[in-house]
Amino acid sequence: MLKKQFVIGNIIVIAMLLLMTCINGVVFANEKETIDRKLDFSTIDEFMSNQVERLNIQGASLAIVKGDHVEYLQGYGVSRPDGTEMTPQTPVVIGSVSKSFTALAIMQLVEQEKISLEDPVQSVIPWFHLADKEASKKITIQHLLNHTSGLSTNDGQVSISNGDTTVKEHIKDLANIKLTFPVGEQYQYSNLNYNILGAVIEEVTQTSYSDYINEYIFKPLEMVNTFTDPKEDINNTMAAGYQTVFGFKIRTEQLNHRGTVASGYIISSAEDMANYMIAQLNGGQFKGKNIISANAMSTIHHPSSLVSNDTYYAMGWEVNDVISHNGWTENAYSRVLLDGEYGISLLINSMDYFNLNEYETITSGINKLLHNEEPPLPTSNPFMKYIIFDLVLLGIIAYIVWSTYRIIKPKNEKVTILKGILIFVFHLLIPLLILIEFPKLFGPLSAVTLFAPGIGHLLFLIPLLLLIVGVVKLGKALLRYKINRI
Repeated sequence: MLKKQFVIGNIIVIAMLLLMTCINGVVFANEKETIDRKLDFSTIDEFMSNQVERLNIQGASLAIVKGDHVEYLQGYGVSRPDGTEMTPQTPVVIGSVSKSFTALAIMQLVEQEKISLEDPVQSVIPWFHLADKEASKKITIQHLLNHTSGLSTNDGQVSISNGDTTVKEHIKDLANIKLTFPVGEQYQYSNLNYNILGAVIEEVTQTSYSDYINEYIFKPLEMVNTFTDPKEDINNTMAAGYQTVFGFKIRTEQLNHRGTVASGYIISSAEDMANYMIAQLNGGQFKGKNIISANAMSTIHHPSSLVSNDTYYAMGWEVNDVISHNGWTENAYSRVLLDGEYGISLLINSMDYFNLNEYETITSGINKLLHNEEPPLPTSNPFMKYIIFDLVLLGIIAYIVWSTYRIIKPKNEKVTILKGILIFVFHLLIPLLILIEFPKLFGPLSAVTLFAPGIGHLLFLIPLLLLIVGVVKLGKALLRYKINRI
């Protein structure tokens, strides 16, 4: 029996390690040799269709621009359970691509000399306070734009599930938030930075964030299917959102994020994003109108904060060999890529947290095709992870059920110190460490369960159940040990 428990204990440890490895691991195929050929949009269409099918994407829309012209607009799959086709006009939540709109709005206000990049945030919104009052005074608008305020990624993720307030209320709720680095010292991507910028825009313009960007960005760029609130979708054309739950696509409803639109919840269409990309590629100009100067647009795109290796964060954009930004919410995904010549915008009305990098490679592959290069051909099965997850989790749950049954229907077993140690290690120590380190291993619980429902919940519940079973087993073992010694 002791040997059996030792084997089971090892299986649990290996299973949990396997889960952590699978969550963070991504398999990429090697690139084939570049093939010289003339650009053919049918090849891009075939590539997109294959990716939509391979990744079981419900619906996607693609926009490609070159210079100041729209080169390609196409929809794939469906936008709703009733079979409504996904089109370039179908609105989708664009996630963190919203940050580039917020940065653009801030730079418009800088050009109007209503604010300066060096202005402390408190000079614009005096009621802005964090836990460290002195550090709060040092944070400037530039720090927020470049993600160098000291606000953490973790706190920014937590804010996603706390966005059902007004912008002002949301920012006032940050009074107890602690900085994890001194102001200006370290890049840390945090949604909170851009939520605060949303409050700055409202305070300076004395209007809502939504009204401002609608008047000074959406309208000039003729973005007719772009808005900040699903309620503005009066024609009911917005795509339904889907999430992958244990490997199956399930339609889910999005939370209300009215207080965090500036960091991740603008809604747009591929056709509208084409207009937006034209302005980005042409120094702020669209159809002869300037929404911002070329110098200001250059400042927006200028690499400032080192993210990793050769990648820098600018203002609402990441910069390496291209300018890009992705965006993902609980049930939608987007990415915009600008390479100086072409602009690519991809919108997807589903989210697969464990295959996020597979989504990322779609726009990179299209960019290669635009430059007559062969994109890397994926060789991995994107849903093999779910098969592994499901089997491992099922095995651990079966063990927990078996252990519970053994507690309820115990047999006369010899109690030893070694058995107590095994229970302590596999049922108490390891589960307790996982629970304590959960945010570091997987992210804040609220975000994990929001973006990875099902598996995200079990990653928390399983160590909790193992811990409970362990406490009971260890207690009974100690009691039996004392009885045997009498």
